[in-house]
Parts: sequence; structure tokens; C-alpha cells
Amino acid sequence: MSYDSPETLAAFADRHGITYPLVSDPGSKVIDAWGLRNQAARGREEGIPHPGTFLIDRSLKVLERAFEQAYQERNTAASLLARIGGAVPPDSPTDVAGGQLTATLGVTDAVVPPGGRTTLIVDLKPKPNMHVYAPGQEGYIPVSIALDPSADFKVQPAKFPAPGTYYFGPLKETVQVYDKPVRITQDVTLALSPELRKRATAKETLVITGSLTYQACDDKVCYRPETVPLGWSLTLTPFIR
Repeated sequence: MSYDSPETLAAFADRHGITYPLVSDPGSKVIDAWGLRNQAARGREEGIPHPGTFLIDRSLKVLERAFEQAYQERNTAASLLARIGGAVPPDSPTDVAGGQLTATLGVTDAVVPPGGRTTLIVDLKPKPNMHVYAPGQEGYIPVSIALDPSADFKVQPAKFPAPGTYYFGPLKETVQVYDKPVRITQDVTLALSPELRKRATAKETLVITGSLTYQACDDKVCYRPETVPLGWSLTLTPFIR
């Protein structure tokens, strides 16, 4: 929804092949009702909202809201669905293997413009009778993801699912673990730098690298901690205006 006229929205949708409805808000009435008007905008831009997204279910309950400081930074529908635990199949999946688990890597959006947000996906699958330790578990090395620093993007903290519990009889301890397939996600927003815009015009590839660290045990043995390299490839595309 925007303050643009239906004719402007129709031309934009036709130019970019958009098939879902674009909603016009003449006079910014709905924008004002939601408290989204950018009060600093003047002249031709007066009435424009602060860009953001509300996720609303069929009962009209707001499930999620997402707003960014820079107007060029935008969430995609797939990244929002992944944020609330939606069943989003990873785009361009690749498999990596550790000693006691396998991981399928993917992204919600493999083609991203500068300022665009995508969600990195790590689908962990412990091998039979194995468990790995969840974040917050003391005394063991929990699962963690570390991305290599880069000026090409900024990251949000990784999101981990709720863990299960495992009782280890010999030590009489209950620990927080993952012993079934789980999904870890991490949001990444591409920079709006001139360099990245230039690379996007050329449709270059941006590679994001990092590592997965974990410690796994079965009902008898705790294995040495392991670090597995991770990597995702994104195709850069120009920012749509």
C-alpha cells in the first residue's frame, strides 16, 4: 500500500511484472490511521509513509511488524515468513556434513538488491541417537553460528528454536538439546554502498561465509567439538525504483 495513485501503481506493476495487488491510499488516510506518515516529507513526497511491513492473519491479528531506518532497506515476504517460523523452503540449498550431523544451507531469497534483506537458513539434522547442545546450556559447547565480518552486509542475531531436554542418567543431569531436525535462521541486510550498487548493476555474486560450531553426544560418548565451514551465494540485482 502506498500513497501513489492507482494509475501510478498499475504502471509500476506492469513495468516490473508484479502480479499481486498494490493498494492505493489516496490522501494517506490509512497511512495516518496507522501512524505511519513521515512528518518530515514535504512537497511532492508529502503524505509518504515510513516504509514497513505488517503481517496480519485471517482474524486481523498483527503477527509481526518490520521497519527499517533507511527507506531503501526492505524485507521480502519470504524473509518475514521465515522470521515467524513459516515453512519456507530454502532457495538454492546446499548440504554440508559434520561428524555427527548434516546441515542444509539455503536462503529465503537468492536474488537480492542493495538494501534488501534475506534470511540465511541452516537446517540441522543430528544423526541417529545423537544430540547437540542448545544455546544457553552450560558445561557444554552449544550450537552457534558466526558469520565472517563484511562491509557488504549487516546481520541480526541468529534465531534458534526452542530446545528439547535430554536426561543423562550416569551424571543425573538434564540438559537442553536438539536431537531432531531443527531450523536456525539469521537475517542479513545488504549494504547501500556505492560499491555494492555498482556490483548489483553488473549482477555479480556476493558470497557470505561463516562457520557452525557444536558439540554432539550420544547416550555413551561426548565427541570433540567441531566447527564446520558455511557459505551462501547471493546474486546481486539493482534496487527497483
